[in-house]
Amino acid sequence: MLSCLVDALRYVLPAISFIGLIVGGIAYVTNQPYRDDIDHALRGDLKIPERMLPWGYNADQVRQVKERLRGKLVDDRQTLLDVYVSPVLYWNDIVFAVGIAVFSASLWLWVLLQFEPTGLARWLVIIFAASGVLYGIADVAEDVMLARLFRANRVSADEAHLASALTLAKVVTMSASVAGGLVFLVLNVLTPHKTFAPVNSPAPS
Repeated sequence: MLSCLVDALRYVLPAISFIGLIVGGIAYVTNQPYRDDIDHALRGDLKIPERMLPWGYNADQVRQVKERLRGKLVDDRQTLLDVYVSPVLYWNDIVFAVGIAVFSASLWLWVLLQFEPTGLARWLVIIFAASGVLYGIADVAEDVMLARLFRANRVSADEAHLASALTLAKVVTMSASVAGGLVFLVLNVLTPHKTFAPVNSPAPS
């Protein structure tokens, strides 16, 4: 019975991995225009917490980003801070994290079952697969924590420290999964970005 399950997984895992890749890719592309608007609003002296690497961020830095985005109106009801919380963190980023985690973990598990590597190669494949799972957990937890910080009236130093640690864990585990890191790099290069026309000052009279 175990051998039948393994044989079934050899056929099913590539399909699961492919679906995870497609779902994650769609979420990334869908999110990019919102992220471009946010990056444009923070240009110069600030950037989103997720890009404050490798040293992470603190409560004061989160507070500065929060205040800047809160002052940028999207329409009569929303600011860029609202957009950052939803749909960027909730739910596009979460869908991306889950999709890429499923893609990476399923791909490496299929490699483990299909090729049955031994010795060091076997341990590397297991590490890659486990890192894919841990990446998904860290990224989703980071999204939830950042959304909590941006919605709260007061930015807690302890919660900001935890969010920063999750950001670093996300980057490390995505890189350690290899497949997830490569997909992120490819998506980052291939996804079109919004362009912003320069604002011309009126000519002096």
